[in-house]
Amino acid sequence: MELIPHSTQKILIAILKYAAQAPTITMLEETLEMTHVGVWKALKKLETANMVILKATGNKKNSIYTSHLNWDNPLVAKTLVLALEHEATSQRRWQANFSELKDKVDFLILYGSMLVSPQKANDIDILSIVSKKHISGEIEDVIMKVQKTQLKQSHNIIIAYAGLKDELKRPNIAFVNAIQDGVILFGQDKFVAFIQELKQ
Repeated sequence: MELIPHSTQKILIAILKYAAQAPTITMLEETLEMTHVGVWKALKKLETANMVILKATGNKKNSIYTSHLNWDNPLVAKTLVLALEHEATSQRRWQANFSELKDKVDFLILYGSMLVSPQKANDIDILSIVSKKHISGEIEDVIMKVQKTQLKQSHNIIIAYAGLKDELKRPNIAFVNAIQDGVILFGQDKFVAFIQELKQ
């Protein structure tokens, strides 16, 4: 059972994944392929529910609004974790294939052409975020094992928790896009905590 409507979940996830900035309504429209009215109505409902804070960039009636998650509401983090877990169910195949990484990474992101056009994709792009030291070898061993069962090449980037923060703050567009367009296969709770820490 969903705590909030699916369309509203999508907006919350989109705001979360704009790791390097606070998205405007126009940015959310483009990301979610929704109408301006649809996004605005959903945001106002989230604002009423005390889950989102809308900030005007000026004092005029037609000011641009940016969207911010209200981390002071404990339901925000819980709802986001549930929404990300729901989103990941669309990639059960890859959750199964990379299941051995679940306990080795803080969180794992599937991104790139595999999500957009699986049949035409040349490789499987994943991003492994780790806080444990000396875990890279174990992760590579799992990737090599998975590779033996796949026709497409697996391309894995391993990056430390602190390193990813630095890349997003620059911002490094490659990492920004991987998070914004990717699916969190494992560690949704840690991903939410990571973004919360980054944005506060």
